[in-house]
Amino acid sequence: MDYSIVVPVFNSELTLEELYERLQKEFTQMAVSWEVVFVDDGSADDSWKVLKNIKESDPSHVKAIRLSKNFGQHNATFCGFSFARGKFVLTIDDDLQHPPEEIPKLIE
Repeated sequence: MDYSIVVPVFNSELTLEELYERLQKEFTQMAVSWEVVFVDDGSADDSWKVLKNIKESDPSHVKAIRLSKNFGQHNATFCGFSFARGKFVLTIDDDLQHPPEEIPKLIE
């Protein structure tokens, strides 16, 4: 596994599908092996339902972990690190504030 992308998730049901689609597009274009590790940090909305659907649509590239309550972004990120298998691990927020299309520049 070349890259793991860890995404702490909190109440982001509206951005998760787009985030995943854009990550998938970028890593497919780079022709590397990759996975996304989503960690739901006790969301009160339908984030977990969305994550389960994303995982079901692409189980070879997606892990979805659900924490029992809100532990905070840093703890959710560290949790994701423990599940990551990539040689390199990247983190990105769930709200699309930082565009996935910038990841190749970061890697470069």
